[in-house]
Amino acid sequence: MEMLIGMIVTLGVPAYFIAQPMALLRWQGRWRKLALMPLVLVIPALAYSVFAFADGSNLWPITLIAAAAIGMIYLSIVWLLQWWLVRG
Repeated sequence: MEMLIGMIVTLGVPAYFIAQPMALLRWQGRWRKLALMPLVLVIPALAYSVFAFADGSNLWPITLIAAAAIGMIYLSIVWLLQWWLVRG
């Protein structure tokens, strides 16, 4: 189980940085507003990571990794809802 969670987090980070712009470019209206929600978490995590890196912390990417993984889970859920409601 731990290996599955690790794989999801590991693959979720780069996937998030691809999925976020794609969602913003493709979706319109309320779906685009829903796609903006992960940025509320990711932008502060990015700022914290930049400051932690500048301060010399060796754990600087941890908050960004966690935020991106959560953002990817959220975008996946929104994508599934959009697919189910629009095409269903």
